[in-house]
Amino acid sequence: MIDPIKIIDKAQKADIKDPWARREAWRKHPAFSRMSQLRGMFPGLGIASGLFAVYLAYEHFTQPKKH
Repeated sequence: MIDPIKIIDKAQKADIKDPWARREAWRKHPAFSRMSQLRGMFPGLGIASGLFAVYLAYEHFTQPKKH
């Protein structure tokens, strides 16, 4: 969970002289990284792909062969 108070406190403790740098410090938080955004883009894709593979294997081995 992102806690903006902790981020602001960390920026203030870093003794940043530029006031705008303190205000932009939240952008460096790991929750806003590129990989974090890509991981959250398709939350159920891995589970759905796995279940689809199980379904295909089940169908392949249990259904009679049709020519």
